[in-house]
Amino acid sequence: MARRLVRCTSAGNLLDADDTEPASLQAGEQDMQNSFLPGLLGRRKSQLPVTPTKSQECKARIGRVTVKLKKGLVYDEEVDAIVNSTSQTLTLGAGNASRAMLQKAGSSIQDECNRKYPKGIQFGEIAETGGGNLYCGYIFHGCLKYWTTEESNDVEQILTDFVTLCLERGDELHINSMAIPALGTGFLNFPAKNVVRRLVQCVKDFEMSHKSTSLTEIRFVIFPKDTKTFEKFENEFNRYSYSILYKPGSKGNFPTKPKDVECSLDSLMIKLVAGTLVNQKVDVIVGTVPQLKEPGTNHTSKEITRAAGSGLEAEFAEKYPTGIDIGDVISTDSHAIRNVETVYFGALPTYAARERDQNLQALTLLVQMCLNKLEDDGHKTVAIPTLGVGDFKYPVRMSAATIVSAIKDFCRANQCSDISTIIIVVDIVDYDFSNIWKVFEAEVVKITPPKMKNAAPIILPKPPPTRGSRDWFSLMYEEELCVPSYWTTYTGGENIKVCKRKRNRRPYRLVAVDEATRNLVVKLVEDTWDYRHVGHGNDAKGLDQLMYRKIRVTKVERVENLDLYESYVQERQRFFDKARTRGRPTPIANIAKSSGNIKTSTILSSHKSGAGFTSDIYPEINEHFVFHGTLADTMDSVLTQGLDCRMSRGTAMFGQGAYGAESSTKADQYVDRKENRQKIPHQMLLVRMCLGDICLYDLPVAHRRAPCKRCRNDNCKAHKPKDFYDSVVGDGKWLFREFIVYDKRQAYPEYLITYERV
Repeated sequence: MARRLVRCTSAGNLLDADDTEPASLQAGEQDMQNSFLPGLLGRRKSQLPVTPTKSQECKARIGRVTVKLKKGLVYDEEVDAIVNSTSQTLTLGAGNASRAMLQKAGSSIQDECNRKYPKGIQFGEIAETGGGNLYCGYIFHGCLKYWTTEESNDVEQILTDFVTLCLERGDELHINSMAIPALGTGFLNFPAKNVVRRLVQCVKDFEMSHKSTSLTEIRFVIFPKDTKTFEKFENEFNRYSYSILYKPGSKGNFPTKPKDVECSLDSLMIKLVAGTLVNQKVDVIVGTVPQLKEPGTNHTSKEITRAAGSGLEAEFAEKYPTGIDIGDVISTDSHAIRNVETVYFGALPTYAARERDQNLQALTLLVQMCLNKLEDDGHKTVAIPTLGVGDFKYPVRMSAATIVSAIKDFCRANQCSDISTIIIVVDIVDYDFSNIWKVFEAEVVKITPPKMKNAAPIILPKPPPTRGSRDWFSLMYEEELCVPSYWTTYTGGENIKVCKRKRNRRPYRLVAVDEATRNLVVKLVEDTWDYRHVGHGNDAKGLDQLMYRKIRVTKVERVENLDLYESYVQERQRFFDKARTRGRPTPIANIAKSSGNIKTSTILSSHKSGAGFTSDIYPEINEHFVFHGTLADTMDSVLTQGLDCRMSRGTAMFGQGAYGAESSTKADQYVDRKENRQKIPHQMLLVRMCLGDICLYDLPVAHRRAPCKRCRNDNCKAHKPKDFYDSVVGDGKWLFREFIVYDKRQAYPEYLITYERV
């Protein structure tokens, strides 16, 4: 995923390597030196005076991909990757554009080119480097030929190949956004309309062949003073790209939006429209805010407050200074919003799979309370957005089904209602508009006249599936991957991919835990400590000479490493899917010859605060906490890269794997070398480990991976379909049980414990 780095010296524009546009923008750009990525470090860019101009940007949708055309400097774009045209030798200082980029990004990218591509590149190939000091994580360099009428097809095909390679490489890197300049339109003589046709066609072809790509935003960035090229790009862009969704200053012109969908329930008209909420001609529009927050803190309420002006925010702050709670619906004047009398606001919780029933109940309640209030206030028409979708992370299908169901239930219970029209508005500029529209359309067209009159409204949604059932495993497999709610470096509950786009450069942070968490970790350390076995066993050699009976915890820190955590929860979802399709793995306590449940899990389940500590731990897939000890000089590597199985001893009892223990005594054996045991502060880890299907051994068997379930061979070629265990547990006549996984994605080092031997 791309990095977001501190900007440094400003210089020049980034066009093609040999463009003749002047590169001497330094004087005007010096005011932007040493500015920072907005929102990252709490500082905002200083900005040059801006003279009001005509529209500088327009957008289009090509399938799932949003394409933007804008004026700007491509090296100033805050994206995951940018595209650069240079020479075959990759001499970045040779042309105006590359020289400007090199000055901006720093010499590291030239050094990387020299090191990785000493012989340069061929036409149509790409050279990949880091972003240096730019706002991107990657730069894709390529070279193009001079355009002539005689060779136009061949030369333009090189452009097509180059851009296609950039898009495909971006997909391989799982990036989200890319900025592309007006390649070839300077000194290389490419006609602008030919370039934009090629670029748009590349995006269309890419989207058709990469339906699940993460690369959903592409920007065509035109040099600010090159008005002619921008106009040509804009004309061709609007002709050849599908579905122009938004153009500043276009006064809501959406030429290709889908037709409205209308259904009726007796005298009530229900309409699904594509557009913007504030442009609807209704008595009331509905907005949502997070619990106890004011308007403007999420997308829908921002749209409303921008249209209404400062008067709405002032009214809300005066009447509701502490915000609104779940279950409340309040009203304000519409202020500057035309064709609307009143604005309703309701609060929603952020969706979480384990609180699915409560979240959907809150959504149902919000819709029905809005309709009841509409009736009480004497209004007849209302427009509501796709409530819960987007900022509140509700799955689109659940939101659509819940909203439509709540409307139908209200109608059944209020046959004599004076409400005439309910409009559901799908935001036409939403990046996932096509999918949202299809899902809501499917729900709306299913509406039929109610067969029962005066039936009581159904408030409670369908009960959630039983934990551990096939439906529950399916739900967990489909759950959105979010930052843990208790993390502090990143916003708890936020989508991991979104969060990674705005993170800082550090791979991990160590965060002091709260007192309750510290007490639980200390209890795990102390209650699993076995002083009788200190110094016993081959791995404990030398510890008996230190004459200590226990350890004292001095510090507990939480490890917040977004990359490692993402890899871990992605692998955990594979375990949920496996349990969904093949059945739940056998709990470790129920495996033949097992010594019982893991000690750490037993302790946590019996402690009054343990439920909160293990709220994100799932024993249904044999996910547990275990201890892990490692040398001080490798600790940073573990916290950065995880428990890399390749770094373990090849002579280990069960082969090269990531080892965990249920006893802190066992982990203490590995924090220093046998020949240099010391009574100084040491550190061990409390690790989450997904064990899944467990292979239990009471004798040592070295493996390179978890073995086949039928023959217990780790390189089985005889049995098809292949069905392997996920982990190994050594549970025999040894002093301690050990838990081994052979894929580092199955372990996440969550807590760093500093302690002393006393």
